[in-house]
Amino acid sequence: MKSSLLWSIPLVLVLFQLHTAHAQPSHRMLADACAGCHGPRGQSASPMPIIAGLPEAYLEQTMRDYKTGKRPSTIMGRVARGYDDAEIDALAAFFASEVWISPPQELDPKQVNAGKRIHRDGCSSCHKDNGRFQNDTTPRLAGQWKDYLQIVLEEYWLWDRRMPHLFMSIAVSELDEDDLEALASFYASQR
Repeated sequence: MKSSLLWSIPLVLVLFQLHTAHAQPSHRMLADACAGCHGPRGQSASPMPIIAGLPEAYLEQTMRDYKTGKRPSTIMGRVARGYDDAEIDALAAFFASEVWISPPQELDPKQVNAGKRIHRDGCSSCHKDNGRFQNDTTPRLAGQWKDYLQIVLEEYWLWDRRMPHLFMSIAVSELDEDDLEALASFYASQR
């Protein structure tokens, strides 16, 4: 009896190690890998986007689009290919549960006012409540980093970034570079 008990202890330890070696990493452990670019808990430093508080379904779809190459990127495609669907779901749930915090930014009031007019005349039907509205297909813009918003708007404007139905590229095609900067300033000014 004593002999079999002594043999069972190492067996239990080995089985426990095998189980933990194959267990899914926690959402926090997965999210820590994102902190280098997106900051702790999704609160990034410019020009990386803030992802805290974005809709879970939006984050899931964005990661899957990066993973498959549907959404072009320089880095995120390679990063996303390293995650399976369960890990993508865990990351999206974690970041969606975090609180959005708009960072302080120095903005030109003239650009903000010009951007407000552009928003009102061409963007407010989708980006409601001055860009605070968000759903499964539309991310929050209000309070996002100006530099990031300007980069993304220019990518749409240059047709370098694609969305379903190419809607954003068409929507910004009539704007010029000054308009894009003004629009980015307006959204960055919102809280």
